[in-house]
Amino acid sequence: MSEPDPNASDSELRARLGSLKSAIKRAEESDKPGASSVGQDKALAGAMSSGFRAATDLAGGIIAGALIGYLGDRWLGTSPFLLIAFMVIGTIAGFRSVYRLGSRPTSGSKGDPKED
Repeated sequence: MSEPDPNASDSELRARLGSLKSAIKRAEESDKPGASSVGQDKALAGAMSSGFRAATDLAGGIIAGALIGYLGDRWLGTSPFLLIAFMVIGTIAGFRSVYRLGSRPTSGSKGDPKED
């Protein structure tokens, strides 16, 4: 681009400024994807949060059950019996927690009392 003319009139400079502003506005609008918005980004973040929470609840239930069973076996000397029993109980508790997490209503559902 060439250097602006120092002798240009005020109206010419205002016209150039207006055209630059409109060009910048068009460029910003074209950079934004049409399908992506802030609301969708928040929805994706909420879904990822729920997914990580479900995985953590499931793994935590299994690990806690196995740990309790292992320590109980060492204390009572009943080698694999309590480990297996408490691992099954921990797995059931983990799946129950994931089920409860998945069955609760989301903020965007029709039955949400906040939207009424």
